[in-house]
Amino acid sequence: MSLNISEKQFEEKYHSYAQMLFKISYGYTHNREDAEDIVQDVFMKYLKKSPLFLSVTDEKYWLIRVTINESITLTRKSCNKNTLFNEEIQYYTSNSQNDNLLVLVMELPIKFKNVIILYYYNNLTVKEIASTLKISEAAVLKRMERARRVLRLKMEEN
Repeated sequence: MSLNISEKQFEEKYHSYAQMLFKISYGYTHNREDAEDIVQDVFMKYLKKSPLFLSVTDEKYWLIRVTINESITLTRKSCNKNTLFNEEIQYYTSNSQNDNLLVLVMELPIKFKNVIILYYYNNLTVKEIASTLKISEAAVLKRMERARRVLRLKMEEN
């Protein structure tokens, strides 16, 4: 264990954040095992770096940011693989309309996908997203507006 955190503190942090980080990583990977691996990797980085945070909020944003980065890295590595993930999507969503929407979200450019996943699938506020992505709240709102427009157009096409 790290010198800055006890085993008990680590377990508390893991139980506090693991499910949220899993949802974020799953939103990118569409694969339960990959998402679980990413969460493990994020917590290993947390232990290895043992960063000190000024607040619990800073810690949360750091964990989210690392999860996003790890998810993007894994997604880029496996982008050449042609995988079917309908069963995995069913684990995450409950009906075919949500399945179709999630597929469309995953086709969005990364900057739009980030705000949509964090806002709608992880219930972060605009302020939290801005802090996590290190952009202004206005930029978050603009990206969400553009993402919604793209999604509406794609939904009309289908």
